[in-house]
Amino acid sequence: MRSGMRARLVRVCKEILYRTPLRRYFFPYFRYDMTAAQLCLLCHWLEQTRDVPGCVMEVGCSTGMTTVFLNKYMDAQGIEKDYFAVDTFSGFVHEDIQYEVRHRGKRASFYTGFRTNKREWFDGTMRMNGIQRVHSVAADVNQFDVSKLGPIAFCLLDVDLYRPIRSSLPRIFSQLSAGGIVAVDDCDATNVRYDGADQAYKEFCSEISYPHRIVSGVGVIEKHGAE
Repeated sequence: MRSGMRARLVRVCKEILYRTPLRRYFFPYFRYDMTAAQLCLLCHWLEQTRDVPGCVMEVGCSTGMTTVFLNKYMDAQGIEKDYFAVDTFSGFVHEDIQYEVRHRGKRASFYTGFRTNKREWFDGTMRMNGIQRVHSVAADVNQFDVSKLGPIAFCLLDVDLYRPIRSSLPRIFSQLSAGGIVAVDDCDATNVRYDGADQAYKEFCSEISYPHRIVSGVGVIEKHGAE
């Protein structure tokens, strides 16, 4: 097929696709669950903790879009650390949903997302993007022994609901190296579905006498040497 005819055919196909819901798969579309400002903040904190001893930990990685983004940044900046991605790879656990329903007055139907996922798919996404440093861990963070990972330099905690954040933050903080940072996503008290993250973050900050520091909806805790 001549190049001119091929170009016209491609144009016609794209025109048809543009007029259907499928356009989001063929035209530029921002598919991240985090905002551009939040992604920039995460890169900033990765840079800030590059010389802090320990690994990078992401809790609640879903299909791995943010994981790929952050690892591509690490590649570009020469940041070499082990990266652990912890997720159930099957959505929210039943006990966490029930806590939201029984103790926080939420509807169970709010929390049906993230179920169509598999650890195998996540690992394949890492391979497809040429990322080798990521170690996937299929686990409920409420039960996961964080100490197995050793010291932590930076942690993105993105599990949305009150119970898993409230139960895991103390254990993650205890493994955090001096100068390390924990970033808790969804710290927005106006978010009806996921305001549990905001409550859990603020409660833990009060527990350790740390001032609330929320930037673009992300709660930040930086561990100082004396802590």
